[in-house]
Amino acid sequence: MDHSEENTYNNIGSQIWQQGTINNYGTINNVHGQYLTEKLDEKKIEILQKLNKLPYGERKNRNPDRTPRTCEWVITHELFKDWQESESSRMLWISADPGCGKSVLAKYLIDHILTTTQTRTTCYFFFKDNPEDQSSIVNALCCILRQLFQQKATLLSETIVKRFEVDGELYSSFIDLWDVLLSAAKDKNAGEIVCILDAIDECEDHGMPQLANGLYKLYGAERNSNLKFLITSRPYIKIERSFQPLMASLSLIRLSGESETEITKISQEIDFFIAARVRAIGEELDLESGEKHLLQQRLRRVPNRTYLWVHLTLNLIKDTIEIGETEIDRLTSNLPKTVDEAYERILYKADKKKARKLLHIVTAAARPLTLEEMNLALALEDNHQSYSDLKLTPERRFRKNVRELCGLLLTIIDSRIYLLHQTVKEFLIQNDLANAAKNDSIWKHSLQPQDSHRVLANICIRHLFFAEFEAHPLDNDTIPAQYAERNIFLDYSAKHWATHLRESQNELDDTAIRSIQSLCDASSKRCLTWFRIYWTGTNTNFPENFTTLMIASYFGFAKVVRLLTESGGIDLNSKDDTHGRSAISWAAGNGFDIVVALLIRGITSQWKGIWLPVGERVRIDAVDNYGRTPLLHAVWNRHVAVVELLLKAGAQADLADNVGGTPLLYAICSGYTDVVEQLVEGGAEMDSKGDKIGALLLSAAERGREDVVKRLLEIGEVNPDFEDGNNQTPLSRAIDQSNVSIVITTLMADTVVVDYGR
Repeated sequence: MDHSEENTYNNIGSQIWQQGTINNYGTINNVHGQYLTEKLDEKKIEILQKLNKLPYGERKNRNPDRTPRTCEWVITHELFKDWQESESSRMLWISADPGCGKSVLAKYLIDHILTTTQTRTTCYFFFKDNPEDQSSIVNALCCILRQLFQQKATLLSETIVKRFEVDGELYSSFIDLWDVLLSAAKDKNAGEIVCILDAIDECEDHGMPQLANGLYKLYGAERNSNLKFLITSRPYIKIERSFQPLMASLSLIRLSGESETEITKISQEIDFFIAARVRAIGEELDLESGEKHLLQQRLRRVPNRTYLWVHLTLNLIKDTIEIGETEIDRLTSNLPKTVDEAYERILYKADKKKARKLLHIVTAAARPLTLEEMNLALALEDNHQSYSDLKLTPERRFRKNVRELCGLLLTIIDSRIYLLHQTVKEFLIQNDLANAAKNDSIWKHSLQPQDSHRVLANICIRHLFFAEFEAHPLDNDTIPAQYAERNIFLDYSAKHWATHLRESQNELDDTAIRSIQSLCDASSKRCLTWFRIYWTGTNTNFPENFTTLMIASYFGFAKVVRLLTESGGIDLNSKDDTHGRSAISWAAGNGFDIVVALLIRGITSQWKGIWLPVGERVRIDAVDNYGRTPLLHAVWNRHVAVVELLLKAGAQADLADNVGGTPLLYAICSGYTDVVEQLVEGGAEMDSKGDKIGALLLSAAERGREDVVKRLLEIGEVNPDFEDGNNQTPLSRAIDQSNVSIVITTLMADTVVVDYGR
């Protein structure tokens, strides 16, 4: 869920965007123009803590170590050596098919080949298409920067510390984080910096273009740093197209594992892997030499084998109760030919009803569930009304049950349940119903995402109706995390039930709508309990005196909002006591256009079969504690449909917040050209000679926002020579940041005065 007061981009330095978001980390001592050393150290520690988004080391180490004599196809390749020995910034893209050991390779390179030395600093991130934010390009950059600053502390300079301190949203901005990385790499003490990004194909959809654009700017400009990237991925066309400009400029080296020569080398290395695994299984099962030889030969004769296929197939064989030469001969006479076929065989003997429910939950869960949480989720039935009704399986036995249900498709790490591999998800989920391929498989593409979300929504909602949350609710004296820990599954159900309900796309009947309304009843102890737990994940202050209408609007429950507005007895314009926001403000900020339309329609009453508006209408331009209107919140989060609705309803496009920022200013600063056009068409006017516009231009020039600088200059009458209190202009700030492209852009403006003595 978006929270606009926390998630907007900082573009007016210490003025706009800072209200309520910047913490003071200590008094600045300006003696000799320096921070007190201890205060600076405190700030650096805090920056490192905030950059620590994920346990990146643990995620790397989830991958197995390489088998001896494997990964050689890369480290002995001339292209790899050329990239490794280069003394300038270059990128190496290693592509290979699924199951060919790319992540194992990346781990091996980090731990043994490209280790950090006195002259080289190695940082890494392993992408994963899972719900743990491991697919986020912003989280990847945060982890890269944390490793860089931890290993080379001098690169976390006072200038960079100031940027983090002033810009409270820098931690969530790819552009700003990328700029910090480039600034650190240009430091005279930086040396060689190697960034290894594994499985970039599992990066979020909007992250890949951002990364490709950042790399293009890095390698397209004058190379005054030795910042190298090594990226692994599947050989997808969309990735190749993203990297095409880099390949054309010779900044990128492509090492393709799917070429005929490399396929042969990889196949030979997989044979080494087979030999090593057969030896290990032979010792474990006490196999004779002839039995091991037969097993190895049968495995090697299957074409197009991969590491993943070998792993699955050998475990299928190993799990056979009676093993011997006759049984090996029988089992290996009909080996699965593909990974998909192996998955099908693993699930063939499963209890289909139980396994399907388990897989629905694992594939759609917003985060990996613990064994304890999954135990409850599977045990919960329609007639259960409290924890005392549950019959949970002892954890040790439940762990075995999970393994028996889905075999190798699931893995348990630190008591959390994960899919074995990305290909498991691709095997199970059917995303394209219109083009669904007909096959004889029982399990392939058997799960539809909407059904999976429906399963989880039902589990979460049933759980939130437990009697304990009304009889023994969370009170103001109890720490939410401690309360959630005492109540299994509450942390998950409270934070994710609404998302699963929306994603299920379920047509709700009157009974279901009434149930959801009951959960959103702000006067109930149950509602305040789950809502407080939910809010701990938003990183904002809890909104006291939230109404039922606000909760339904915040989560986008249009049918509940309709029910409330048609029932009457509500205050459309009531505001919470913390942020001063009304229902329409919350709905607009979160992009729920249908809810916004219902609130604009207002409270209605039926007369001769026609619903007519009655009572006070919604205040379309109601401001919150920071002077922000619903339109401003919608603009911040680029909710185009909501912006259009509000403008048509008469929302004023020029209302400024408490620091002078208008919807148009923020839209321009964020580069939302589509929203800018909407606002201009809606009557927004900009005083381009005002101080706020100049401040925007100065900030954009300093932060490297070339798109914003161009937009401001193109709109017209913006003074390119606007000066701040220190006689700094956009041009001088761009020069200070060594941003050639913005220097050129500002010099091309008609009225720029170049004063080299400034």
